[in-house]
Amino acid sequence: MLKLFKSIVALLMVLILVGSVVGCTSEPTAQEPVVESEEQTEEITEELVVEDRGYARPESLVSAEELNNMENVIIVDFRDATLPGGYIPGAIKIGRGEQFAEIEGVANMLPDKEIIERLLGGAGISNDDTVVIYDGDNGLWAARLWWTMKVYGHEDVRILEGGSDAWRDAGFRTQMTADSLEATTYTAKEANTTMIADLAMIKESFDNDNLVVLDTRSEGEWNDGRVPGAVWIEWTKALNADGTFKNANELRELYESNGITENKEAIMPHCRAAVRSAHTMFVLTELLGYENVRNYDGSWIEYEKSGEAIEK
Repeated sequence: MLKLFKSIVALLMVLILVGSVVGCTSEPTAQEPVVESEEQTEEITEELVVEDRGYARPESLVSAEELNNMENVIIVDFRDATLPGGYIPGAIKIGRGEQFAEIEGVANMLPDKEIIERLLGGAGISNDDTVVIYDGDNGLWAARLWWTMKVYGHEDVRILEGGSDAWRDAGFRTQMTADSLEATTYTAKEANTTMIADLAMIKESFDNDNLVVLDTRSEGEWNDGRVPGAVWIEWTKALNADGTFKNANELRELYESNGITENKEAIMPHCRAAVRSAHTMFVLTELLGYENVRNYDGSWIEYEKSGEAIEK
């Protein structure tokens, strides 16, 4: 009897030992990968939400980190020529005044394509180059050169978001002087007139609600005089406090709430010399995907000279 009791106790101890071993080995291996996978998914999802701002053509904007890793790219420094140093390594210099022409007494207008061919070819830029432009003014001047190059058919031209400040803040090195490239032969296309508004179109907007004049100047300039019926949205409204662009939803709300919608026949931004308005055109076309935007080349310089009515 005692021998039978000892056998039963021994059997029970074996069963308890086996059960505890199985329990310890199987439970964690079943749960651990699931928890780890969920955490990884959350991290990836959060990262994508931060980076994707809903832009129509996100490739038109380049971050400092992206530019630092890009190969086979022409970097154009389009800052004020009087600024010392601060050049991104490898960048070439193009002077701001070289992209302007005086036409029929109106300064700062688009030059003929032959001038653009000499300008870009002389700088060493070829038609099939990827070009990234930066400035020190939150993309303001970079957008003007972007527009000029797009008008004359350059396919791959982009803007460094945040400009030289973003490059410096990222901790990347700079150099004291610009680089130079061997001159090339650049062949511009005929000017794409669907990207340009003229005085005749501005006057036509007086009696056509489908043609919208968009004033991108400062509030002081707006109050001093404006095109009759124009909508005022200063170019800086598209930017965050750090100089980066607002996301697509914020931009869409900004413009659509003021009647700047995709269904218009033409949206015609202007400023004083089609610089700030080029920045707004970049926002509307590249970030929001509008296809009906024409930068008013003559802008306020031409309009004020024209003798047409000025609203106050």
